[in-house]
Amino acid sequence: MRWTPKPPLRIALLDDHALIREALGVRLAAERDFSLQGVYSSSADLLDALRQEAFDLLVLDYQLSEGELDGLRLISLISQHYPAMRVVIFSSAERPATVHMSLRAGATGFVGKSQNTDDLLKAIRMAALGRLYLSPNMAAELEKLPEPQAADAGQAIQTEQNLLNYSELSPKESEVLRCCLEGLSVNQIALKFSRSKKTISGQKQAAYRKLGIRTDAELFKLQAELNNEAR
Repeated sequence: MRWTPKPPLRIALLDDHALIREALGVRLAAERDFSLQGVYSSSADLLDALRQEAFDLLVLDYQLSEGELDGLRLISLISQHYPAMRVVIFSSAERPATVHMSLRAGATGFVGKSQNTDDLLKAIRMAALGRLYLSPNMAAELEKLPEPQAADAGQAIQTEQNLLNYSELSPKESEVLRCCLEGLSVNQIALKFSRSKKTISGQKQAAYRKLGIRTDAELFKLQAELNNEAR
């Protein structure tokens, strides 16, 4: 399939492994119909860039380092705030359930890191045309999965409110948690509310202690568990 966009497809890449960033950066930059405009090692860097630059497509590693936003949350944030941007997952987390959740959150393709890089190029071009890419084997595996019950949007919003309205949290701690759930870093929250990074970090850690959690990943896991209980 040959496809030459005018202008070239503007691509962003997020992966927390330097070797993969370098190798993929070289491979993507070699394609004449691609324009690799941003390579990022953290979710915070990516979200900062999205507020200032326009991309057509994001190549995203699903599993990032501890303390980073998980892939599912990033896909959801991008689908909500940048609906025109396509997301293709390139990940070693090749379990059918993970692939299924990624697609339901808004990804337009999933390529396992065990696959050939040419498959990733194909997935990018298909996603740019609004077409879903999955390997034949993965597509067959997904057909075996039961269809999960869709969560009601209003119910999800209420779940988040229940979490943020936990009686032990101060108003400012709830405010900081809300920003964390929106994908903002401590630096970004400090700028947003004109507070010091030390103050924001202290409020965030105090909220985490009251909720019995330690990391951003555990925050989103807690939110997901509350959402499941509410169904």
